[in-house]
Amino acid sequence: MRAFALLVAGILPSVAFCAPAHFDVGDAHIIVIRPVDSWDPNKTTASYSLDSLRSKNFGFQYIDASGAKIVPSSGGMFREKRATPLSDEVFKIMAGNGFGNKGSHVYFVSGPIKLQPGQMADFTRAQNQLYRASVHQQGDPASMGSRVAAKQAAGVLATAALAGFGVHKLGDAVNLSQYSTLYSDISKLTGGAGAALLPVPLPDFDFSGFAEIEVRRVTDNAGHIGEIVIAYRKPKTEASEQAALAQAIAAAGGVGTTPPEVETARAADYAQRLSIWAECQATPGCVQQ
Repeated sequence: MRAFALLVAGILPSVAFCAPAHFDVGDAHIIVIRPVDSWDPNKTTASYSLDSLRSKNFGFQYIDASGAKIVPSSGGMFREKRATPLSDEVFKIMAGNGFGNKGSHVYFVSGPIKLQPGQMADFTRAQNQLYRASVHQQGDPASMGSRVAAKQAAGVLATAALAGFGVHKLGDAVNLSQYSTLYSDISKLTGGAGAALLPVPLPDFDFSGFAEIEVRRVTDNAGHIGEIVIAYRKPKTEASEQAALAQAIAAAGGVGTTPPEVETARAADYAQRLSIWAECQATPGCVQQ
């Protein structure tokens, strides 16, 4: 199949991935792939996450610099306030945009994995190939909602990615050994950078001129996956990290987008998956479920 042949050869067809959030905070450039923007074949969890955005309410948890899990609360009736300087900044951004910290929809932000600017081209290429490989493994998107086997395959993929098992475990989940170029790109990602790869599309961006880059995984309790990339033009400080990360967490939770925009993003993701699957069906030897 043409798509598989191109992927193995290391040449990806042009992809019109739905654009994530791009913005600057101080000397940092931030890319946020919102979990809520991903297409979900499960109507229950798809509606649950969208309803949370409509109500402008979400919770968040994160891993701090010491590796501890922080579970903030803005407080209120019958709720004790639990806050840190970072969470206070996130709450301030949320409140300024009409968002509250109520409801059951919660986002979890992992600790950072550091990458060098020179690694980002290989990282982006590998992650986009991983996204394609996950579509091949999950099977026809049009029937995913009714196929238990496909749901199980997607669950295995998500579990491996969310647990941060690394590429060897993720490879077991989606048979990535059959994608030689993907493994070649991953092998170039030294220093643990391969562990940051997720099956979500990442846009191309010129990271030259940046001093350091951090990638964080973002998940929600509806099973969706997203990502935060923060690129610092100068070596980060505690203040610059807090300012950038606060804005990124708020954006990951939905600040800056609307339900219609999310529905458009989900439709684009679904259309892209259908296109990838159609190419796979048309190419002999494409890895399929």
